Amino acid sequence: MSEFTGSDQTGRHTTFYEHALALARSHPDIPLPEEGKPYPDANRRGIRRGSDDRSDFQGVRTTRLIDEFFSTPAEHRDIAELCRKVIEYDIEIVLWPSMAAAISRAHPDEVREVGRHLARTSVDMNPTVLGMAMLAVVGTEADVPLIQTIGLLADTFGHLAAKALTRLPDATTNLIWLADRTAAWGRVDLVYAICELGDPPAEPWLLRKPCDGHYLNGEFAYKVACAAPIHSALAAPNADEALVDHTGDLLATLVWCDGMGGTIWDYKHAEQVLADYLSHTRRLAPNPDRYHSVWVLARFLDGQDHPPPNWATLESLRTGYQSLLTTPSWHSVSPTQRG
Repeated sequence: MSEFTGSDQTGRHTTFYEHALALARSHPDIPLPEEGKPYPDANRRGIRRGSDDRSDFQGVRTTRLIDEFFSTPAEHRDIAELCRKVIEYDIEIVLWPSMAAAISRAHPDEVREVGRHLARTSVDMNPTVLGMAMLAVVGTEADVPLIQTIGLLADTFGHLAAKALTRLPDATTNLIWLADRTAAWGRVDLVYAICELGDPPAEPWLLRKPCDGHYLNGEFAYKVACAAPIHSALAAPNADEALVDHTGDLLATLVWCDGMGGTIWDYKHAEQVLADYLSHTRRLAPNPDRYHSVWVLARFLDGQDHPPPNWATLESLRTGYQSLLTTPSWHSVSPTQRG
């Protein structure tokens, strides 16, 4: 299918692809401000009217729409009508198994062409989501730049971008590229995907980069702790500052992330890693971020919020962390001293 019946956009609106590309050029190599919002269709979405029931529970409506579109003879398919139908309800931004199955039932070349068209030219969120869902199932290596660009709008498209990139060549490299440029929920999806690949080349990144200070780091902290060989990397006498600092951030997150994922209580190497982290941190100059990590871990060891762990080295660790915090140079960077 090389031509589409109907027109799914007007020349006076910005496509999601153009929107993401322009923001990426203005803010290179970092997460987009406000995760790329407002989107190009923000005003239109506020006034749009569809049926009373706008739900797409587990992608049921989208699955039906995909089947209907691709079961129609190619010469009678109207992509404008497809777009009109998909904006009438609140599309799921998750690739449900039923959606993936419907996409797989159609000819991959035809789905790929429609998916590329929707992802690159749609001026509304829902058709863009539909295009990305198609590429998540049948995209090729040639689609990686398009997937990554739309994926920068990670709050909405991070999950689909992660699904798409995971199944393509150079998955680790491409996922890390996007994860370094996303935050919040989109980053959660991408970090999860990197962890689940279990690819050794991802380990240097997993040891130093996932935690960026956002509270949603709690969603993946335990996943990272299990996927990255922190216990062996931190046991080395020459552990670098980036490794040490990220370990502190990760351990502190594991202390408070109960209800979001696994916690420090679940992490089997916690006792050893806390000891090694303290040893390395003692040789580093204090700063507010390091102080915060040590302070959170000291409270954990002291049983401030929960009973302390039943570890053989608990008392030694507790004394060591408290001693570091009361060292004059460290005390000077505490929040109370900084006003």
